[in-house]
Amino acid sequence: MAIADELGQPVWFVALDDDGAWLEQLQGMFLGSRDLRCAGGTSRVEDVTRLVRDNGADVVLVDHGLAGRSGLGVAGDLARRLPSVRVYVMTESPTRELWEEARRRAVRGVVKKPFDVAALVARIREDMEVDARVVADLDAHPPASARSAPPDTEGPRTIAVFSFKGGVGKSLVATSLALAAGSPAARRRRSAVLVDAEEGVGSAGVLLGVVARPTLLDWADWRGERQVDPAIAACKLAETRYGIRCLFAPGEMDRSVDRSLMETVLSTLPRMVAVTVVDCAPSVSAAVLAALEAATNVALVVEPTLDCLEKARKGVQALAAAGVGIGKFRVVVNIPRPGGGRLHSGGGAGGVGAPSPGCTALRPRREAGREPPPPAGG
Repeated sequence: MAIADELGQPVWFVALDDDGAWLEQLQGMFLGSRDLRCAGGTSRVEDVTRLVRDNGADVVLVDHGLAGRSGLGVAGDLARRLPSVRVYVMTESPTRELWEEARRRAVRGVVKKPFDVAALVARIREDMEVDARVVADLDAHPPASARSAPPDTEGPRTIAVFSFKGGVGKSLVATSLALAAGSPAARRRRSAVLVDAEEGVGSAGVLLGVVARPTLLDWADWRGERQVDPAIAACKLAETRYGIRCLFAPGEMDRSVDRSLMETVLSTLPRMVAVTVVDCAPSVSAAVLAALEAATNVALVVEPTLDCLEKARKGVQALAAAGVGIGKFRVVVNIPRPGGGRLHSGGGAGGVGAPSPGCTALRPRREAGREPPPPAGG
């Protein structure tokens, strides 16, 4: 939300309500708004996380009067499950008691339904400003115990690094992102795992100078499971001297990594570490689609050539048509520079998300509906 606010882009929200007519009304109320837009509405609780993830939404509005369920209880569950998203309860009869109970459940607050567009925008902006002031104050006066090792304040992130063309520096960007998060030299160190998913040609072992073991196929016995025991999973990750753990690509192509195996890995790791970086193969396989769908952010690496940019444009259109949410895509233009082909050490002010030298990160433009953004210049 902070990034969207800084760039003058609208904040996106998802609504959960049994009233289909109200959900349709919400879409129209915020259509074309420069401040707040509706990324989708649903009456199914299980759809909310997917809508938030696929559309890069920052806010969730939950109706208090859900049929057969406690809207407040559902809102509290979503607030715990999506710690980086602001969750509000909508109700026609707001009370102080409801507001107090909402805050006890980590819900941001209560908004009156139906609401005025300008009033809701002002409410969310005010909350954003309050949070920004609190964060700025904490950054300016950190407690002594936190100065050497700041605690994680964000939810777990899964970053899929992808391209539609090989040889654009994707693996270097992926490895640099993992190092920027987990290296002891990082300004804001976070626990991180690098998953090399380029079967047969994985380069993470070469870049890090380590033996490429264990591989994704070492997780094959748990294929299809939604959660591997963390104690067992930890034994299936390589420890490196750089402060990050790794899971490498299999060297053979005859035993491929399928969607089920990738889903098992990416449903387990975010519960163990703060940042999971996946170096995807430059082709839209079932495993790559699973990684793109599971990711909270997708770094689309391109080089500044017409051929590469055109492939990216057509590829993003195809992904959008296949139902992959493109609101979480970010374009990284890898511009070759003399001496630029080296790993990010994790030091300096880059922190999590800092690209390797020679890269420029761009945020694609998001419009109403699912129109794909241009690969660069958005």
